[in-house]
Amino acid sequence: MAETRSRIVSATLGLYREAGIDAATVPAVARAADVAPATVRNHFPRPSDLAEAAAAAILAELGMPDARIFDGVDGPVAGVERLVRELSVFYERGNDWWLVRERDRERGNAWAAPEAAYQAELRGLVATALGPLADDGVATAVVITVIEPLYFALRGAGSAPAAAVDVQLSIVVPWLAERVSGANPSSVPTSRHGSGAATRASR
Repeated sequence: MAETRSRIVSATLGLYREAGIDAATVPAVARAADVAPATVRNHFPRPSDLAEAAAAAILAELGMPDARIFDGVDGPVAGVERLVRELSVFYERGNDWWLVRERDRERGNAWAAPEAAYQAELRGLVATALGPLADDGVATAVVITVIEPLYFALRGAGSAPAAAVDVQLSIVVPWLAERVSGANPSSVPTSRHGSGAATRASR
């Protein structure tokens, strides 16, 4: 049972790579996995169930960073710098999958739940990185914007990964350092705890 399910997911990932999410119809997945269409439906009654399983397999394969990357890191600035660098490695490791994600973002409604789960993980990591500024909505918005949209925009414009990271840090580090210096220590918590999503081991 588990082997059949794994074969179906692997076949789905292969179709995603080759032709995008629209190509992963039940008949196509069944042919690629060498099973009957009814078997696919038995394991994944809804198309979104299969898409969610595929997305979870992708994140597990890529090894999304978790809160352990912050071990030995002190302060929001150092935490965000570590996160920016670690996510660059993560994004490059899954470059082909990010291209699939971007290509199918508008059409692939089945990605909605996995995308929400990924964004929750990301926000949890940002909260952990920010530590005492985790409840600062402006700081969170700035860091998230610099982390993902800016990184992919820079890579799309031809910047190398290291160069993209340098630009990200040149923007966020001075801003965040000023934000930290202006924070009232008595008004924010001092412990470094992110959301539950960030403290789980990488999937």
